[in-house]
Amino acid sequence: MADQTVYSTAPSAAAERLVHMARLLLKQWDIEAKAIDVVQSGQMALVWKVHTDGGPKCLKRIRRPEKKALFSIYAQDALAKKGLYVPRIIETRDHRLFKKYGPFLFVLYDWIEGTPFDLAIRDDLTAMIGALAHFHAQSSGYEPPPGVPVFSKLGKWPKHYMKRCRQLEAWKQLAELDRDDPFSRLYLAEIDRFIEKGEEVLQQLLDSHYEAWVEQLKKRPSLCHQDYGTGNSLRGEDGNVWIIDLDTAAFDLPIRDVRKMMAPFLFDRDPQGKTKADIVLEAYEEVRPLTKKEKEVLLIDLLFPYDLHELAVEKYIRNVPLAETELAEAMAYEQAKWGEIERRLASL
Repeated sequence: MADQTVYSTAPSAAAERLVHMARLLLKQWDIEAKAIDVVQSGQMALVWKVHTDGGPKCLKRIRRPEKKALFSIYAQDALAKKGLYVPRIIETRDHRLFKKYGPFLFVLYDWIEGTPFDLAIRDDLTAMIGALAHFHAQSSGYEPPPGVPVFSKLGKWPKHYMKRCRQLEAWKQLAELDRDDPFSRLYLAEIDRFIEKGEEVLQQLLDSHYEAWVEQLKKRPSLCHQDYGTGNSLRGEDGNVWIIDLDTAAFDLPIRDVRKMMAPFLFDRDPQGKTKADIVLEAYEEVRPLTKKEKEVLLIDLLFPYDLHELAVEKYIRNVPLAETELAEAMAYEQAKWGEIERRLASL
């Protein structure tokens, strides 16, 4: 875990109960806690910072379905033992990587002291992306131990595209019920062309190298972090880039992580006029080069209206009140993205 200001979202009495809970859990490990801080609680993963004579440790409740949690736990253990800069998992007294209580798995890691990266600083951005590329390359060929479920998204992108398009269509019914809301009125007026674009992107994906690449990687898959960013990487006190919070790790095309890092920077230019999206891609390819066909798949995935879909999720699934301007901005971004990505595809 990253070095950070310790906070608790719980009242003091609740925090005391959580500390007591941690002390009971820690009886499963061969460590002595000098002090325990509640770092995260509430809806997020439950995390404690445990101070010991052997340095700080991180006790964490994994808020993922057990099958997915087991996959990520064993993957992280294998990567740490291989020498990657991911936190080491500390075994329980009975030599297991986790302790199960009720529906939850609890894991104890080394706490990584360090500082977060600033994506406005080019050296920080390139260091983060280089570490991501090494993570992908060095996790290639990982095989879970017998009996550990496999969590894979290989080959599932078309189904995910279709699901999102159907959701955008279905949410028109919710918008119809709330026509007095400016957000919903704009949604009804404009969403059809974004659904159509999503369906076009699906066809582009099916016509691309995607399916052949998936079949190739099924023979020797690599891990995707799936939530990579400044919150899940840091520069350790040892100077290395550490990748943390691997709870969502899965087998997938490595460019899924790259796409998520590039998307916010498509129109963000540095003083030399280069977009930060290009900087991300160049830093990645310095470690792990991509073929022309692989870059085409990356750009096609960038075309899909993910940001607009996520905003609609906030509005129509999580019931978050949103202003019409937020939807207008998301739609403007998606539309601008079409031209930018099509230009990049044409130049491959």
